[in-house]
Amino acid sequence: MKKAIIGLVAGMLIGSAGMAAAATTQTVQAALAKFTFSVDGQKQTLKNDPLVYKGTTYLPVREVAEITGYGLEYDNTKKSIDLKSKGGNTVNESQVENSIDSGEWISAKKLVEDHAVDVSADSGKIRDITFELGDKKIIFSMPGQLVNDQYTSVDGLHTAVVKDGTIYLSKESASYLGISF
Repeated sequence: MKKAIIGLVAGMLIGSAGMAAAATTQTVQAALAKFTFSVDGQKQTLKNDPLVYKGTTYLPVREVAEITGYGLEYDNTKKSIDLKSKGGNTVNESQVENSIDSGEWISAKKLVEDHAVDVSADSGKIRDITFELGDKKIIFSMPGQLVNDQYTSVDGLHTAVVKDGTIYLSKESASYLGISF
């Protein structure tokens, strides 16, 4: 009889522990979905399918961060995810100094005012900055909040520098647009 009572109590404890664990774990039903995913009009391929739950699509954050040019830091102890701007395509950080050499660089403002270059930018966390004069065009992808750094154009042929919120184009790249110095 003693063994039966001990077995019954042990069974109840194990059963209630399982019920307590089940009571704190929430189960949801979601569906995997196939979507066309693009960034700035360029089609991207996700390795993992997004989830759809109650009409909301959940994307794999690490993949989206990589596609949009952000670094991802995950802290399991704090249960936090931090997306950090990578600052574009760094060419040579040592060339971004305290002062800009006007013999090598020209500001976007001067290009517009003195040389009628059309400088435009689309909006977003990563944006394309376009320098255009006549039929010549140079495009740079930069973080939405400009970061002091040197950037390479999308085609890999030209350089620009951001210093204290001002964009400077290399005079060599400005020459490509048809500007003589």
